[in-house]
Amino acid sequence: MRKRWWIAGILTVVLTAGFGTGNGNQQLNMAGQDGITHVYAAECPDEKTEIIPFRGRESYILSEWELETEGKLEQAAMVKQYISTMTLREKVCQMIIADPENLVTTHDVTKVDAEMKQALADYPVGGIMLKSRNIENKKQLKKLLKNLQKQSEIALFLAVDEEGGKVSRVLSNLGNREGGTIDPMYEYKDDGTDTAFENARELGSNLAYYGFNLDFAPVADVWSNPKNTVIGKRAYSDDYEQAAELIPYAVEGFHAGGVMCTLKHFPGHGDTVEDSHYGTAYVRATLKELETQEFVPFRAGIRAGADCVMIGHLVVPDISDQPADLSETLVTGCLRNELAFHGLIITDSFQMEAITDHYEPGEAAVLAIRAGVDLILEPEDLGETVEGILTASDKGELTEKRIDESVERILMAKQVNGIQIDRKIKKQ
Repeated sequence: MRKRWWIAGILTVVLTAGFGTGNGNQQLNMAGQDGITHVYAAECPDEKTEIIPFRGRESYILSEWELETEGKLEQAAMVKQYISTMTLREKVCQMIIADPENLVTTHDVTKVDAEMKQALADYPVGGIMLKSRNIENKKQLKKLLKNLQKQSEIALFLAVDEEGGKVSRVLSNLGNREGGTIDPMYEYKDDGTDTAFENARELGSNLAYYGFNLDFAPVADVWSNPKNTVIGKRAYSDDYEQAAELIPYAVEGFHAGGVMCTLKHFPGHGDTVEDSHYGTAYVRATLKELETQEFVPFRAGIRAGADCVMIGHLVVPDISDQPADLSETLVTGCLRNELAFHGLIITDSFQMEAITDHYEPGEAAVLAIRAGVDLILEPEDLGETVEGILTASDKGELTEKRIDESVERILMAKQVNGIQIDRKIKKQ
């Protein structure tokens, strides 16, 4: 298969803000694994280089998101033009994935009522994450997601935690449309890559049927510490290399099922004792140890084309005394630059006590954005979060250029994945 490698140079000009991290001088790297040829970093190979398909999708990552944007320069130009028409407040709201109860605080949301319509007009968030409390039955869920999308001027990421096993919102409530059950991923660790692919495809297919377009899975953490209870059997393996073998097939499975996917919880939650839902969790490894252990499955998933990476509220004392999603060293230095991830970086839920015990809503959001995060998940208080970011911008603590970088990434991710960013922009 021959590719128009010259596209990288054009994209560097067209996508100046959102799709790269200034690593254009890196050397080209080639790595083969299981018959897959991975091409990554920024420079282009010889035009005759063959890219071997991985599960029907070319598995390579270059700078500037060539995989998603090749042949879609017109879409990229549209995105940039659209951003130029947005207010700063609209941009800030796009950087938030809220749960419905962030928007409607008086009751659990199971339908789009007048209060929800007004809330979406006041806070045009980038996405909404549903919980079990928002799901009653199949017909209700399809209608809820359809109406949420219909009500939003800019199409939404409609997200959910659906990992299989105990972390399930849809299948646990509505069953598996394809029959049977999907157990925790650890139970399948020795069943091979085909099973990893098929489980993810089933999960993705179920979600896409109802209208979801983003899943917060697969878990790329490795259950390396038997005392760890928050990850446990949610992990694909207790072995770094085995997890790195399985995760790429899971990524491809979610895509085959029809949804975007998310690697979590960078830099790795599998060797912690504490649970970040209820307080600070520590990763005791050194950076060198992380690079050869915890980063391995994340690196494999990134090369397979994962759309998002979720950063955990994990403190790595060897690197920073802040949670990882507030640390520029971990977000930009390690994930964006060292692992060459050019997709969307999202925080873990900002309603977890590892954040709420130590930071005000606006303060945490500003620190995360300054660190390099694109999306804030489930802020403790939506209004305070938006106002905190706007105030930081007014004070010069956060530039609009930095905000634009993330918004361009967000809108382009929507556009190239068929999530129409605005009804006034025609699909290409």
